[in-house]
Amino acid sequence: MAAAASVKSPVPANPAPAAAGAGASPGRRVLGRDDELRLLDSLLLHAAQGRGGGAILQGEPGIGKSALLSCAEERAAGFRVLRAVGAEPESDLAYATLHQLLLPVLGRIDGLPGPQAQALDVLFGRTHGAPPDPFLVALSTLSALSLLAGDQPVLCVVDDAHWADQPTLRTLAFVARRLTDEPVVLLLAARADEGHGAELPDLRRVPLMGLDQESATALLGGQRLMGGERSRLLAVTGGNPLALIELAGQPLPPEGTPEPPALHDELRRSFLAKVQARHAGSLPLLQLIAADGSGSLGGFERAAASLRVDTGPLHRAELDELLSYDGTRLVFRHPLIRSAIYHSATAERRTAIHRALAAAFDGPADQHRRAWHLGQAAVGPDERTAEELERSAEQVASRGGPAAAMAALARAAELTADGRRRGRRLWTAAHAALHGGFTARAVELLDRAERELLPDEADRIPLAVMRAIVAEFAGSPEDALNLIRPWVPHVLRLDRRRFAPTVAMYADLGTRTRRSEVWADLAAGLQRIPLDPGDPDDAVLLLLRHAGQARTGQDPATVRWDGAALDALTDPILMTMAGAVARGLGDHELGRRLYHDAGQLARAGGSLGALAWNLEYQAADELARGRLGLAEAHAEEGHQFAVEVGQPSTACRNRGLLALCAAMRGRRDAAELAAGVLAEASQRRLPDAMVHAWRALGLVELAAGRYHDAVRHFEAAGDWDSDAPADLVMGVVPDLVEALVRADARDRAAAATARYEQWGRHTTSPEQAALAARCRALLSTGGTAEAHFAESLRVGTGFPLEHARTHLLLGEHLRRSRQRTQAQRHLRGAAETFRRLGALAWEDRVLGELRAAGESARPHDTGALSTLTPQELRITLAVGEGLTNREIAAQLFLSPRTVDYHLRKVFQKAGIASRAELMRLVLAERPD
Repeated sequence: MAAAASVKSPVPANPAPAAAGAGASPGRRVLGRDDELRLLDSLLLHAAQGRGGGAILQGEPGIGKSALLSCAEERAAGFRVLRAVGAEPESDLAYATLHQLLLPVLGRIDGLPGPQAQALDVLFGRTHGAPPDPFLVALSTLSALSLLAGDQPVLCVVDDAHWADQPTLRTLAFVARRLTDEPVVLLLAARADEGHGAELPDLRRVPLMGLDQESATALLGGQRLMGGERSRLLAVTGGNPLALIELAGQPLPPEGTPEPPALHDELRRSFLAKVQARHAGSLPLLQLIAADGSGSLGGFERAAASLRVDTGPLHRAELDELLSYDGTRLVFRHPLIRSAIYHSATAERRTAIHRALAAAFDGPADQHRRAWHLGQAAVGPDERTAEELERSAEQVASRGGPAAAMAALARAAELTADGRRRGRRLWTAAHAALHGGFTARAVELLDRAERELLPDEADRIPLAVMRAIVAEFAGSPEDALNLIRPWVPHVLRLDRRRFAPTVAMYADLGTRTRRSEVWADLAAGLQRIPLDPGDPDDAVLLLLRHAGQARTGQDPATVRWDGAALDALTDPILMTMAGAVARGLGDHELGRRLYHDAGQLARAGGSLGALAWNLEYQAADELARGRLGLAEAHAEEGHQFAVEVGQPSTACRNRGLLALCAAMRGRRDAAELAAGVLAEASQRRLPDAMVHAWRALGLVELAAGRYHDAVRHFEAAGDWDSDAPADLVMGVVPDLVEALVRADARDRAAAATARYEQWGRHTTSPEQAALAARCRALLSTGGTAEAHFAESLRVGTGFPLEHARTHLLLGEHLRRSRQRTQAQRHLRGAAETFRRLGALAWEDRVLGELRAAGESARPHDTGALSTLTPQELRITLAVGEGLTNREIAAQLFLSPRTVDYHLRKVFQKAGIASRAELMRLVLAERPD
């Protein structure tokens, strides 16, 4: 078989080359694309210097996207070029496009961490193993490209990206966000009007318009056209280069008739007419190739034999103007050729072709292709085919292909006659859609499933739970709670262990929505159920029962939860929710351990969805401990991952925590950031994020001494007249009491303190006890106040930021009582802690108090760790734990090259030259 070197461009080369940057070969210049070529040269130049990037060329069919990609390849002197082409029949086959891109070089990549190498080997069928998580695949791809780029810069080209499978596109989106420090260029060409959308927000979009009159005239220079004909052709085609070439010389619609509503229909008819004129006898062969789409000659040859289709023209290279062969795959040179040929076959003929292809793909590795072709051939209910599609969905899901699994299950449901079975397949398709981040599609499938399923608890509960998960991550927690609440008594009766995550989610939603009746429901519902403390799921339910009893004023049961059993949990989300309940009961050590272990499990498995959600809890915990750098690092990472996996509500909550960090650090943008969070959280109906935002706004005013404004913001955070105050709202009370006392509203401060003490009776937390004592101190005078302050300082040593604020308030009290020497001692301690934590707003306030107490005070240099960005801090702390750059990269979903880049910046900021020095710095300054 003859093989072509490249796809011919619809826009011929101009003999005058454009100027090229360093590292790029001048190559050719396509007509009318000077600006686009300058952009390509810039990307290549920057990548050659170690700063990668990318772009998506977008436009209608035939506009010249492929020609520009070919130019980029020619101009990439010294680059390793990886190329893939999306194909419509493979758009539902997980990682089909990534397979094209990476498989040719996979054998040359040495040094990938074990789990990453295993993920790619399993994905591409080179070995057997557990299904890799999509984000582990994405990290492995980034690492592979980074390793390849260590030898020479890399150019990745993906043509027809609108037909690329969604898992590949999500992998490329992950890579695109992390190219800043990699000598890698990612170029895609896509149509925005057909097929899958190539949504890669971090790549620059380059829309391609039709050619101008001068360029079009040059393009058609060889055509014998009159001036009027040329102008008419330009108007009809809109300057589309391929359309100009294909329609030149053909009869055009009469002047004054409306243009075709979709130009590509004209092109398809034009392509088919040309094929029929030149290769009419090969049309059955071309229809078979078009229906196959895999490019695999083995299966294709068998199908051709069963259909008695002559493959001779293919082997005699008679079809090379239509097809290209790169040694592994046979593909059409232009997708419109394939589309025109495929749809030229009658429905009966397409059915026969798909049946023959299904029979040809008979190997175990081809199960999904066989099932897909059977599904295309089916014309009515077909349970056997539906079962094959269902089995194939399990296969592709095990390889990290939720999009392909979703498509297979949805088609299986269409072929299912039994309503209940159809509903369950639709539910499973929705589950795959949700796992893949296709939220809108998941909702659509759930709607269809609900119409099919009978009113059976076993069917209805999973539907409600999945709708609640959608609402939790992408909508309102109030809606999520209302979906779950009616089913909680039923799940406890049906299978309490299977539904333990559902019950824990109900409790978590009750906290988020400030609905205290949730705890009464749990206390009553779990009281009647015998639970095994040694079973991990039962241990979670015991923890929830104890919390429900404590929060509703009952005497907790004598049996307590088993921390060892909780440590045996393996679901990161359930572990995180259990940690939150433990922390709410005052067991901060257990809660923190569960948070940390859940995060580590999510990282190891590449489960960014679970990790984004978990990091919000870790950030809140570090914030309460005053470890502002770590809190900010967790919240920023959580926000980034939440955006990546389509969890806008989770992203908003993490932004709320970032606003709190900014307020405590005294950053100038804190109020603006909090106001933005408040606007979004109000629209999304996220009470927890709104509390974070209101508290951040109040802290900005409190630190600045604008006490009345601070009161207004703090009071906006909650319903202070409620008989059952919510945990989130009560967390604001110590700040509110301070602001009320300073605003001379002592009666309101006393009432708030009383409510806070009553609420805190369900917990043994030393933090709550310390803050309650501080509130009492602010309401007292003389020696009584000093005694309460002393009590607060004695029990609150584990929370350095609040401990320092108590020192500050005591220092202010002593200075006003003319006890300057003692005041200075407390104020100096507070200033040192604020400096170490990077809480600059509070440091400014305490320095003012020191000056008022008669001591000359100036700001000190902040600690080296407090000057680092969140990303730099995450990497620095990982170095402090003894991890290598490669291990750090795997944990943080970065490339080793990016880790090295940030470490160099850390060394520069800290004035050090080695990892050993950095580890000593971490040990000296880490805010434990």
